[in-house]
Amino acid sequence: MIRTIGKKLDQKSLDGLALTSHDVPGYTVHTVTGKGRPADHDVLTAYRAVTPAPCRPVYAAAELGSLHDFTAQVSQDVVSAADDLGQHASVGLTSYTLADARGVMTELRAALAKCATAEMRPSAAHPDAGLGYSGTRPRSVSGYGDETLAFDATQVVVDGGRGPSIPFTVLVVRQNSVIATFMSVNPIQPPTIPQDVVDAQLEKLA
Repeated sequence: MIRTIGKKLDQKSLDGLALTSHDVPGYTVHTVTGKGRPADHDVLTAYRAVTPAPCRPVYAAAELGSLHDFTAQVSQDVVSAADDLGQHASVGLTSYTLADARGVMTELRAALAKCATAEMRPSAAHPDAGLGYSGTRPRSVSGYGDETLAFDATQVVVDGGRGPSIPFTVLVVRQNSVIATFMSVNPIQPPTIPQDVVDAQLEKLA
């Protein structure tokens, strides 16, 4: 078992903590970044240009990230083999220094208190960032990791005009210096993050 006690992890160590299909029977696991696929540090520039400025941590969390640079990152799509539109989640693991990991949670907590009515949009200087977010509603949650935050919001495609609004939900857990972010979006029914996916990932981080 790889331990995450108070230290930043390199990419190989974080890769070992990411989910596999063995960890979540009945789901397919597709790795987007990590495990040999490069992470994009440049996306931090886009997050730091989002408007309004106080809501940047919320926007970044909805994208499985933060405003802080990281030492390693893995992002995965975990989808039920039985129901593609039902049980699914995007799962991000990001390793920071312990101080930065704590800062991620502090900044997100403060932003959630301010941004319930904000229309969060990417800067025009980053035209590839085509998603906006609004209607942020913090959810009460506890019992996970060292710190836990959760919120619901609405995702909007903003490239070429305002597109459809799609509800999504996010759970952010800090375990020592690693931030685990779970996100589920669903255009048909209220989005939920599968509990067995959350439990399997946090067990690997414990």
